[in-house]
Amino acid sequence: MDMNHSATNLTLDALKSVVSQALLGKFTAVFPKLFKCQWKTYEGQKKLYANFSKDSVSNMSGRKFCVGGNWKMNGDQKSIAEICKVLSDAQLDPNTDVVIGCPAIYLMFARNLLPCSIGVAGQNAYKVAKGAFTGEISPAMLKDVGADWVILGHSERRAIFKESDELIAEKAEHALAEGLKVIACIGETLEEREAGKTNEVVARQMCAYAKKIRDWTNVVVAYEPVWAIGTGKTATPDQAQEVHAFLRQWLTENISKEVSNSLRIQYGGSVTAANAKELAKKPDIDGFLVGGASLKPEFVDIVNARK
Repeated sequence: MDMNHSATNLTLDALKSVVSQALLGKFTAVFPKLFKCQWKTYEGQKKLYANFSKDSVSNMSGRKFCVGGNWKMNGDQKSIAEICKVLSDAQLDPNTDVVIGCPAIYLMFARNLLPCSIGVAGQNAYKVAKGAFTGEISPAMLKDVGADWVILGHSERRAIFKESDELIAEKAEHALAEGLKVIACIGETLEEREAGKTNEVVARQMCAYAKKIRDWTNVVVAYEPVWAIGTGKTATPDQAQEVHAFLRQWLTENISKEVSNSLRIQYGGSVTAANAKELAKKPDIDGFLVGGASLKPEFVDIVNARK
C-alpha cells in the first residue's frame, strides 16, 4: 500500500514538473526580464522585499536615500531603450533606492530593460480596482505589468487636471492597500510662497494624506515647490531644508515621532547633477524626485549624489 502511494506521488511530482517546465518556458520566452526579476514568484517577492528592507549605509537618521526619475509624458521605445541602457551600465550607488516613473504604455517595456534593482512606477492611478472609468489605470493593472511604485499628487495632476487633496489621498489609500509603494507629492505655488503660505499649504496637503493613510511604511513624500518645477529655478539647499524640517516636525506632532524619524522626504524641483550634492547634504532631505534631468545621462550623477 505504501509502495503504491509512493509511486503515485512520484508520478504526480514528475507530471507537475513537466507541466511547470513547459509553462515556465512559455512565460520566460514572452517575459524574459519579468522572470529574471522574479516578480511573479513567491520566492522572488521575498527576495525583493529583503532587498528593500535590508540595512544599508544611509543618512544619520537611518533613512535610505531614494531617487525617483519622473519621465512625465516623454519618450518613445528608442529613447527609452537608450536611457535604460545608460542606467543598466552605470555604477549606481547600492545604498540608494532608484525608481523610474515611466509613461503607462511603456511600463512593461522599461521593466524588461532595467535591472531588477531599479523600481518602476506608474505616474498616476485611480482610487478603485476596476470599473467604468475610461482612460484611468488601476494599481492592480500597474502591478500586473511589473510596476511596484506609483507617483500620486504631482503638481501637474493638481493644477492641470484639477485633482483635489481628497481625491489624491483616496488614490494613495487604495494604491497602498493594493500593495504598491507610493511617492506622495506636495508643494506650494509661487504665489503661495510669496504670500508666506508654504507651511500652511504643505500641512493642508499632508493632512489629507494623513486622514487616509494608517501605515506609512511604503510611502515616500516628495516636496516639490511648484515654482521650481521645470523652470530652472531651484530652492536653495537652505530653503528646501527649512520646509523638510517643518514637515518632520508636522509628522511628529500629527502622526508620531516614529513616522517622523523613518519617513523619507524627497526634494523635487529642477534637481540637476550640479546642485544634487549640496541638496543631499541636508539632514532632512532623503532623496530627489527628478523631472527633466532623469531623461539624461546626468541622472546617474544625481542618483550617486551621496556616493
